[in-house]
Amino acid sequence: MTDQHVQQNISKMKRISQLFILWNGIFFIVSLVVRNSIASDAVGSVFLRGGFYAAGGLILIYLLNDMSKGKRSGWLRLSIISVLAPIGVLAFIIFTPHLPVWFIIGQIGSGLMCAALASILLRKDVRTYFSKEMVAARTQTTR
Repeated sequence: MTDQHVQQNISKMKRISQLFILWNGIFFIVSLVVRNSIASDAVGSVFLRGGFYAAGGLILIYLLNDMSKGKRSGWLRLSIISVLAPIGVLAFIIFTPHLPVWFIIGQIGSGLMCAALASILLRKDVRTYFSKEMVAARTQTTR
C-alpha cells in the first residue's frame, strides 16, 4: 500500500467523520427544539448522547490527522473506537427506555458511520500499513 493510497483512505474517513459531526449536530439541535416532546426519563440521555457524539466527531478528526502523519497510535485508537461505538449504540438503544423514534434513527446512523470507519480501518492493506513492523521501517527510512 502506498502513502497515496493511505491518504485517500484517510480522506474518505475524514469525510465520514465530518458527516458524523454534522449528523449528530443536527440531531442535538433537533433535540433542543423538540425537548418538550421527549419523555422525561429520556431527556438527559438524548441531550448527553447527542452533544457527546457531535463533540466526539472532533476526536475522530484528531485521530485521523495522527494517522495521516503515519502514527500507529491514531490508527489503533480509531480502530477500537470505530468497533466499539456501534456496539455501544445498539446497547444504548436497547437499554434506554422511551427514546423518540427520530433519535433512535439518529443513533443508528451514527453507528453505521462508525462501522464504515471500521470497515476501512480494518482492511488488510490498512492494517498492514500501520503494523508495528511497517511503521518502524518507515521511521528508519526517514532518519
